[in-house]
Amino acid sequence: MNVDMINKTRRAESGAVLYVALIMLILLALIGIVAMQVAGQQERMSANYQASQLAFQRAEGTARAQETSLKDEVLALRLPATSLPPTDCTTVHDAAGWTNTTAYVRRLDLCFSWGGMDYPSDESERTDQIYQVTAFAKDRPLLSSSEAVVDTVFIP
Repeated sequence: MNVDMINKTRRAESGAVLYVALIMLILLALIGIVAMQVAGQQERMSANYQASQLAFQRAEGTARAQETSLKDEVLALRLPATSLPPTDCTTVHDAAGWTNTTAYVRRLDLCFSWGGMDYPSDESERTDQIYQVTAFAKDRPLLSSSEAVVDTVFIP
């Protein structure tokens, strides 16, 4: 080949590969940045899910512990009553702003007129004690990011 022809070819192709390579590098960098943002968002979502589940499990554990305590008290007394104070049937418990870790309990059966249902034919069908148990919990004691309230109706 001729030297002039080689020089012409070099001048015609000068820098085209460099531009293509730079564009490809920019595209790969943008894809990497987007992938990092998606991974960070998924990590935050999973942390929030874990915090909400932890708060819910703690609230449910508090409610179940209170239900067990009520059941033990009823079985120990062998009476259709517990040591709970009389229930105020007109006031509704509001869990908003509740900071204690104990469950709120009230008797619901005192708020209704049951008539003939007070005397069941079978002791296992007895419904003369109906309790509302409300428990509140946070995912962690300080700087919590999630809270949960569990409200159950319990018949011992």
